[in-house]
Amino acid sequence: MKTKFFYALSIFLFVGFAATAQDVAFGPKLGINLTEIDVNDPEATYKGRTGYHAGIFLRGRFGKVAVQPELLLYTQNGEFENALVSDGEESFTYVTVPVLFKFYPVMGLNFQLGPQVGFLVDGERTGETLLGSFKQDIKDQYKSTDFSVSVGAGWDFKFGLNIDARYNIGIADINDAANGGEAKSRVFLISVGWNFLK
Repeated sequence: MKTKFFYALSIFLFVGFAATAQDVAFGPKLGINLTEIDVNDPEATYKGRTGYHAGIFLRGRFGKVAVQPELLLYTQNGEFENALVSDGEESFTYVTVPVLFKFYPVMGLNFQLGPQVGFLVDGERTGETLLGSFKQDIKDQYKSTDFSVSVGAGWDFKFGLNIDARYNIGIADINDAANGGEAKSRVFLISVGWNFLK
């Protein structure tokens, strides 16, 4: 309930902010990400894998400050090994809603900070055991929402192109399995976007 209230308030404030903004931007963005899940499990090793993200952004800027909510679809993948499984992979799809606060110290250079909530769409685990390969639906083993803090930097070009690099730090335990250790998401994203309003 608190999360829904926060995002409703953020959108309300953004609409009011955009009405008086000197510059409003809207458009698509996409990119690659290196994702992993930080798992507290001494009996297994985990490694990150690359994935992708795509979505839209809306930005209202006033002077050196801007607010930028986004709607993104991204994959969050990882590799793991333990005593029973080799060549294991976990793949997740999330729909995320970051709300970024951006500061522009000079020209198009900007620094970004803000919260993000992610909604789990699906989850799958594959791997090899002594009995052969397997594929398992693991969506029910993870919580349906993930909460993160995003930090990053970017550059908005005057002709419409924008690029940014961002690191999402999961702050909530997303493991919903009764016998699992604490798990938190970690996602590094590199994005390019285009402002249709330029």
